[in-house]
Amino acid sequence: MTSSILTGEAFGLSPELTMVGEGPRARRERERASERMRRAMVEAKAMLEAAWGGDPLARIRVNEAITTSDLFKSAAGAVLDREMLAAYQTVTPSWQAYAAPTFVKDFKPKTLTELIGNTGALPKVPEHTNYPIAQSDAAERQIRVAKFGQQYGYTLEARINDDIGELQSVPNGWAAQATATEAHNALSQLANPLTGAPNTAFFTGGNLGTGALTADNLQTAYTAVTTKRDKDGALLVAPAMQLVVGPALQFTAERILNTSEIRTTVGSDTFIQSNPFSGKVKLTVLSDLPGTAWFLLPVPQAGRKSAFYVAHLRGFETPDLRAKADQGVRIGGGAIPAGEGSFDDDTIWFRVRHITGAAPGDPTFTYASDGIAA
Repeated sequence: MTSSILTGEAFGLSPELTMVGEGPRARRERERASERMRRAMVEAKAMLEAAWGGDPLARIRVNEAITTSDLFKSAAGAVLDREMLAAYQTVTPSWQAYAAPTFVKDFKPKTLTELIGNTGALPKVPEHTNYPIAQSDAAERQIRVAKFGQQYGYTLEARINDDIGELQSVPNGWAAQATATEAHNALSQLANPLTGAPNTAFFTGGNLGTGALTADNLQTAYTAVTTKRDKDGALLVAPAMQLVVGPALQFTAERILNTSEIRTTVGSDTFIQSNPFSGKVKLTVLSDLPGTAWFLLPVPQAGRKSAFYVAHLRGFETPDLRAKADQGVRIGGGAIPAGEGSFDDDTIWFRVRHITGAAPGDPTFTYASDGIAA
């Protein structure tokens, strides 16, 4: 696999822009409900682990079973799928630090309708008076998902050479790529993934600056973000805030936020005060954010508007692994096991599919600086 990001695709959709067939969640539940499949998966898992552990007899048995038994191939594929799912669920995605999850029912754009004023108090309702209607934000935003995926071929030569270890790299590799795909999509809403420059389609003149990351610049930005007012002039209640930086600014940010005391010298006098940022700003370091830009963003919280969103398709929330059956038929009649490989090149093809998307949300409590100026 040459790319760390899965490639987007657009096949397999119905005219209504929904997925054709069952999703990975439904398929896994169906497999768990089948006692025959459960027994086959237990046997396949034991054989694969023995082969991966270096048992030469197990390698022979796996290669024989995968080319003669459709049930074993299905069970082995299910085992690889579970390995991929476990690896995928082990990692906490980096985007969860600054984006909120959401779900869609199809591939059509979903409107992220946000309510005006839902950061403050509820209005008082006098006696015999109708409850006021909450107003939707005029700047409605949309999010949609897309499909991403790759194929991997387990060749005839690999099977003959007993290179069963090639199969072991499939689950972890694709799980990491699925997570990286989500991270890349989310990061693209925040900044340019190649340069780290703030996304100027989201960060405009009102919440975009050029100052380097210093205590004074951070204080100015924090004050501006947390003193926003609503359309009636009332002070908005700011959410918990975080400073988001890449590895290039990690130590600078830690010095600013983690220093317990600040010494200020005026003339011949030195004043010592506690760090004003202590307990007010959380530090988040994104390992995939290049450059020296820095961001003030709200910490995602349930029930509050978020600055960014990451979407998944219901029923298809996790990556899905499947095998291809294109082995053809025998001249004299009769089916050929899928494990014998492709009609074209004798290869057993596996494919991963992951469905996700990302979009910007509410910019109210946000600030970005490209970090270029002093």
